[in-house]
Amino acid sequence: MSKDATSPLEDKDQLLELERLGTPVTFPAGRVIFTEGHPSHTVLLIKEGHVIVGKVGEDGSEVLLATRGPGVVLGDEGVLMSEPRSATVRALTDVSGVDITASDLIEFVNERRLWPEMYRSAVKRRRESDEERVLLARHSVKVRLARWLVNVADEMGEQTGTNWLIDITFSQQDIASRIGASREGVAAALRHFREEGLVSTGRHTLTVHDMHALRATAQLKG
Repeated sequence: MSKDATSPLEDKDQLLELERLGTPVTFPAGRVIFTEGHPSHTVLLIKEGHVIVGKVGEDGSEVLLATRGPGVVLGDEGVLMSEPRSATVRALTDVSGVDITASDLIEFVNERRLWPEMYRSAVKRRRESDEERVLLARHSVKVRLARWLVNVADEMGEQTGTNWLIDITFSQQDIASRIGASREGVAAALRHFREEGLVSTGRHTLTVHDMHALRATAQLKG
């Protein structure tokens, strides 16, 4: 199991200990795992697959906040703060993981005195979210889309030669919600990238052909 940067547990042994406390679960792609506003009775430790984290916007539409993958503990803030779910989590691919009760997680954190680590993780996630909102307001749709494509390829893409295959279905509306743009703006930017040979799209797939050029468009180093 790979370790995601947003997991509150830095120690792999602790992550394995936590895993042993739970019950194995699976979710098919598209299944809602957590619902915003519902009670926080459990957390999910992802072992395989990816999820989308989203909230309901002021107009009632879903605003995508992040994608998460293996090694991440989902729902810990709500459980530890005794608050309802702050977001809806939906399986982007088939997901397998471990379901851990709130009482088991709290006992685990108390016994190992992990409150400082959990607090730092929560603060880090909120800061990253704030920084991303600033970036979204500052850049064009083309730059925002390039940044998103680079991040998704890094997180869940499969490299074959110079290409990166993203074998996951994102609708243009999903992408638009994630980068704070209109669906029409995303469609136009994707068309531009296809014409430049940077990406190609297929049924349920997206392939990045020139990561270096895409990173340059995204104004990222490397």
